[in-house]
Amino acid sequence: MHMKYKIILFLGLFIHTLNGFAQALNKSLFPNGSKVCFVGNSITNNGEYYNDLWMYYATRFPKEQINFFNCGISGDVAAGILKRMDKDVLIHEPTHAVMMIGMNDVKRDLYGKKDANDELKEKALTAYNSNTDAAVSILKKRVGNVILLKPSIYDQTAVIETPNLYGVNDALQRCAEQMHSLSEKYQTGLVDFQTVLLRINREEQAKDPAFTIIGKDRVHPLSAGHFVMAYQFLKDTKAPQYVSKLVIGNDLSASQKNSFNAEIKKQSNKNNVLSFECIEKSLPCPVKESAKKALSWVPFYEEFNTELLQVKSLQPGSYNLFIDDVLIASFTDEAFLTGINLSLYQNTPQYQQAINVMDACVKYRDAEAVIRNLRFVEFNELSGLKDQSDITVVEQYLDKRLESLKDGGHYEYYQKQFKNYILKKNGEAEALKKLPVLAAAIYEVNQPKPHIFKIEKKP
Repeated sequence: MHMKYKIILFLGLFIHTLNGFAQALNKSLFPNGSKVCFVGNSITNNGEYYNDLWMYYATRFPKEQINFFNCGISGDVAAGILKRMDKDVLIHEPTHAVMMIGMNDVKRDLYGKKDANDELKEKALTAYNSNTDAAVSILKKRVGNVILLKPSIYDQTAVIETPNLYGVNDALQRCAEQMHSLSEKYQTGLVDFQTVLLRINREEQAKDPAFTIIGKDRVHPLSAGHFVMAYQFLKDTKAPQYVSKLVIGNDLSASQKNSFNAEIKKQSNKNNVLSFECIEKSLPCPVKESAKKALSWVPFYEEFNTELLQVKSLQPGSYNLFIDDVLIASFTDEAFLTGINLSLYQNTPQYQQAINVMDACVKYRDAEAVIRNLRFVEFNELSGLKDQSDITVVEQYLDKRLESLKDGGHYEYYQKQFKNYILKKNGEAEALKKLPVLAAAIYEVNQPKPHIFKIEKKP
């Protein structure tokens, strides 16, 4: 069977799964009305892995309207989460909290030195253990549904120019052990980012020592890394595999009985043309171009994005598949019998609609980033200024702060952040009003539509 058909092989066990069992698997982790806070440092503040997750939930469960809130602050540590817990996390009245922290807590500058201070390293980890315990205790008590994430890796194995602070990821694995312990202590969910990222690095660096699943700074994952993290979140939280299962039998009754998460209507088979109308209850989950390289590292389509079309009793030969009169591709009768994953075909009307969902999610992320940049300055740099009502006074305060950072390694970064704060602060109220409108837009473009399928035998 030729690989160009992109056929997914499905065991008969899954093809014949009872609808009731399948529906039990097709339950959202976040019920309708959920408000989910993603709490962490700059990797969370980036917003990408959680935005990828929102694309999945918005396409898989279009009737379950949920809201994700970015509660990440660049440079933050567990102690910082405790300080901003009320004003930045609990203020959203979340039903769920997802927390990843550790990259800054381990104090990376203590590593990669010949004269390493082991006492300070242990002190940092002890503080991390104490502060994360306190944070999880509060989240468990005030929120209830908590998911802890073993922190993403520091790449201490890539052969790249960025100085290697070797040992940082060993410390992060200690942080991962703490997350595991806290998940048992407080009965929370647990997602392991360490293992999958280390596995990909190990496999790819064997072929190319300069490869990194993380960015060139060894700390911040790029789009493909964030996508892998989203994949692992789905895997560890047992997200459902199927977008839908269209199992087309000899007649409409058989098709309706054997299909899942879809409603089949008006089936006919005349003059070598099989046609039917269908409305699937989910959309395929789109993948951003910048993240697509990750598809060679994790089986996302096979495990979480299967939009199965299986057609039985076709006569031997090749067939064209049309959806709403759009030619999708050509397949043999054997390919149809085995099953085709329609999610792999970006020219389907369903996938094209899913791209609109992706665009809506990205627009939300971009708008939310404006607010997160304001919060970064407020929590990290303005905590010493009691009265922040006068923007002129705030600007003078930040100018003095910037002067003190002149000899540091991040002067230009802070200069940009402070300038942005002064420019954007007055528009904060308007920016906040915009967010729920953008969130609602996701659930306007994600509602599935009926489509006409036509399978026509080629001459």
